[in-house]
Amino acid sequence: MNIPRGFRFSAVNAGVRAPEVRRADMGLVFCEGQAVLSGVFTRNRVKAAPVVVGQELVNRGTARAILANAGNANACTGDQGIHDARLLMDAAARELGVRSDEVVPLSTGVIGIRLPVDRMSIRIPALVSALGDDPEVFARSIMTTDTFPKVVSRAVGNASVIGVAKGAGMIAPDMATTLAVVMTDAVLTKQDLDNIIIKSIERTFNAITIDGDMSTNDTLLALSSNQVIENIADIEKGIADVIRDLALLLVRDGEGATKFVTINVTGAADDREAKKAAMSVANSLLVKTALFGADPNWGRILAAVGYSGVLFDPERVAISISGHRVVERGMESEGFSENTLHTLLKNREICIDIRIGDGPGTFTVYTSDLSYDYVKINSEYRT
Repeated sequence: MNIPRGFRFSAVNAGVRAPEVRRADMGLVFCEGQAVLSGVFTRNRVKAAPVVVGQELVNRGTARAILANAGNANACTGDQGIHDARLLMDAAARELGVRSDEVVPLSTGVIGIRLPVDRMSIRIPALVSALGDDPEVFARSIMTTDTFPKVVSRAVGNASVIGVAKGAGMIAPDMATTLAVVMTDAVLTKQDLDNIIIKSIERTFNAITIDGDMSTNDTLLALSSNQVIENIADIEKGIADVIRDLALLLVRDGEGATKFVTINVTGAADDREAKKAAMSVANSLLVKTALFGADPNWGRILAAVGYSGVLFDPERVAISISGHRVVERGMESEGFSENTLHTLLKNREICIDIRIGDGPGTFTVYTSDLSYDYVKINSEYRT
């Protein structure tokens, strides 16, 4: 694993969701020097307290630490939520010997409940004492319904890039999605890092969906410890690769998911229209349940494109699923085989290619199926 110079990681149990929950649920990333800070946040009008605070800190552009927790989103908690976030930032800052506004808060979990500040603050000295070289401990501390920690790294010349993320449900991005932290030791300006992150998320974090629900807490933070001079174009590619791989891991770990689905739309008027069509198919409950049941019901795909709001001629649409042509000129293909498609839909990975015209617009979206387990997980999330 390629760990950027200057960063350390830790995690402890603080009983964030409930005192009897014994897993690590509070994590810390610490940069030994001043780090350049960038980030993107949910565009949900209902924003969690850590998002409100985090946006202020990202605008300033520097940080020393990230203090994260799972089990409680600190969302829809009003002014008290902001106050609680700042209390924990203050406590971490004192222990680390940095300023409070150099600690960026992250939270994920149940909405509408105050953070257990007393239980959390008393564990911060142990959190600081535990700082070490293993980023996976931090990745595990922010997991909720995730089934595995998500950590991706790259070597870029003498520099390194690493990213951690959490997320398996409530994923329908419009900036980034879930919680993610990307770190590098490459020398970058604030403007460099902002440009790289904004460019990188459009076809990665903004091209995935599990269930069509955008979270109140979605945050992607990026930090550079500025210790290694490397070619910026190479660093941009390294960061983009890490972000892409994290995004795909989120889909592969979708709540209750049994299929990883790639949806390619081509022939649209522009990329924006192609994305609208692809997302419409990806978020269709009827499409997702058909994929789960290996039901060769291609009409659901064409219908989802039809109500996407994209202008196209239905008689020019062609659809292939995992290489098998199912629609030609808006109708069932002459070579369509229900048995063949049923067999293909049993595979773990499925690719849906949709051509809606001759325009230059293209976009690829990644999604999953919708299973019985998704309903079970989300019907019991708070209870």
